[in-house]
Amino acid sequence: MPTSIELNTSLLKILTQHPGGLTVREIDQAVIQDLGISSELANQIRSGNRTEIQYRMAWCRTKAKKAKLIDRTGPGLWKLV
Repeated sequence: MPTSIELNTSLLKILTQHPGGLTVREIDQAVIQDLGISSELANQIRSGNRTEIQYRMAWCRTKAKKAKLIDRTGPGLWKLV
């Protein structure tokens, strides 16, 4: 499982490459691809129907938003501030 630093770095890298913003699903998929996360690990369920990666990426977005690095724009789009 990638560390929170690896996930945060990838999140910011991905959003830098997409200045118009991305949806949560697009961000998660891009980070999985960027970090070379296996499909087995990417599909590991944490609880309910939420994967461990989705859970950790939600925390990454929350922390980055609190640090005023990213923000939501429009319906479900995230982009760099």
